[in-house]
Amino acid sequence: CSMRLQFPARGEMPEAMEIRSKSQASVNGEKKAVPESRTRDRKLGDEWVNWDGSLEDNRGNLDEDQRVFIGFAFLCLLALITAASFFFYMIYPRLEGWHHLLAKGVLAALILSCSAVVLWFISISLPLLTGIRLPWRMEFVQKTLNLLVPMTVRLGHRCGISRDRMSNSFIKVSNALVRSARLNTDTGPLMILLPRCLKPEMRKSVQALGNRHGCLIHTVPGGELARKLIREHHPSRIIAVACERDLVSGIQDVAPVIPTYAVPNCRPEGPCKNTVVDIKRIEEALILFSPVQKKQS
Repeated sequence: CSMRLQFPARGEMPEAMEIRSKSQASVNGEKKAVPESRTRDRKLGDEWVNWDGSLEDNRGNLDEDQRVFIGFAFLCLLALITAASFFFYMIYPRLEGWHHLLAKGVLAALILSCSAVVLWFISISLPLLTGIRLPWRMEFVQKTLNLLVPMTVRLGHRCGISRDRMSNSFIKVSNALVRSARLNTDTGPLMILLPRCLKPEMRKSVQALGNRHGCLIHTVPGGELARKLIREHHPSRIIAVACERDLVSGIQDVAPVIPTYAVPNCRPEGPCKNTVVDIKRIEEALILFSPVQKKQS
């Protein structure tokens, strides 16, 4: 009988190694190998599995303008409109052959749809850039922005803007949306979610600050536990601290339903290790979500 040791691959997280070892487990050949689940819960840090070990720009302290995401998102819309127009151009002769009114009707529908999409995007972008309160419901705007995130990130990467920089810009847009929304602070508590990689002294500072405001504070290792805490406590608003990659995933999951203010951490030693956070930004979020502040305004 021999024992074979398995070492994690470069960049592999401990949770992934544990799941892999369980999927290969067998006892005296009596049990078959357990297949690995394809729907494994997302853990904080999974977004960095393929990290090559190099430090980020400005040692993980990113500060990208929100206009970057809005500008590239608008370019993505123009690209989609151009693709739809080209498709209509290709099928126009066939539609004309069927009936000339059909071709004109499809052309009119295309023009109206494209115009509506552009006007909708402008109507949600200008208030976010100017700080004016949005006339639309926050969840509708958040869902629209979430749909544009994957395509915008890919376009930005082709233009030399990293995923983290574009995500940082999107987070500022999302926070601006939360600031412009009409928040209901009477339906549930305020919850602060912290990552495992935060420095202990920084975690104590955030906990002390949250306790003074009567917040629920939890450290979450993954998305499943975060969703469980949200189901149990039914918070009316959330302050989330994590890296840009995990924050974008969390915003897409939760923000359309619960107002979520995202605070990116700083990573001077690389991701998922001794990260820090700007306490002033958490204080700003607490003031924004404070019921007293709401009454005064």
